[in-house]
Amino acid sequence: MPTPPQGKRARNKLANRAAILEAARRCFLEHGYEAVTIRDVIRLSGLAAGTFYNYFPDKASLFRALIEARLGELQEQIHAARERATDIESFFYESYLATLKIVRSDPAFFALMFRNEPVLRSFYNDNFFGLIMASLKLDLQDAMVRGVVPELDVDALTAISFGAGYELARLMVQDTRRRPEDLARTVTDLLLNGINRSADRPKLIRLGSRLLGGAAR
Repeated sequence: MPTPPQGKRARNKLANRAAILEAARRCFLEHGYEAVTIRDVIRLSGLAAGTFYNYFPDKASLFRALIEARLGELQEQIHAARERATDIESFFYESYLATLKIVRSDPAFFALMFRNEPVLRSFYNDNFFGLIMASLKLDLQDAMVRGVVPELDVDALTAISFGAGYELARLMVQDTRRRPEDLARTVTDLLLNGINRSADRPKLIRLGSRLLGGAAR
C-alpha cells in the first residue's frame, strides 16, 4: 500500500534533521565548535542551505540540540536508577554506573563534548548542565525524604556528586581500558567511606581472605 503523503513528509523531516545532526557531530568533533561554520555542516549533510534553516536558525541552536538529545537520554537513565535505589550505596553506585556505561557505549560523543567544553560552560546556567544538576538535586531531596540518603547540605552534595560524575566520564574517554563498574565502585566508596577507609578496604579484604583460608585448613 502506498505511504500516505503526510507520513512520508514526516519521515523526510526526521531524516533531514538526523542528517544535519550527524554532520554537525562529525564537524564539531573534528574541528571544534569555534572553527566550524554552518556551511561546513550543510556541505557534509548533503542538504540544501534552505533545508538546514528549516530546522536550525544558527550554529548555537544546532550545537545545543546535538548535545541535549544525548544528555537527555543520559539524564533519564540516571534518574530511573536513582528512583530504584533502596539505600544510599545503590543511589550513588547505580547512578554512576549508568553514566559510565553510556560513556563507554558512545565515547566519540563525549570526546566531542569535552573538546568543546568552553562552549558547554557558556551554556551552563540556562541549559543542560543546569537542568542535569537541578534533576540531581531533586533526586537527592526525594531520596532524603524517603530515608535513602541522610539529611545533608543538598547543594554541596549536588555539586560534589555532579563534579565527580563529570570528571569520571572524562577519565573514561581518555582511558578506554577503564571498567564502568570499577570506577563507579571507587567513587561510591570514596563518597560513603572517605579516603582513609576506602584505602584500607583492599587490606581488609586480603586479611579476611587469609583468615578464612586459615580457618578452612
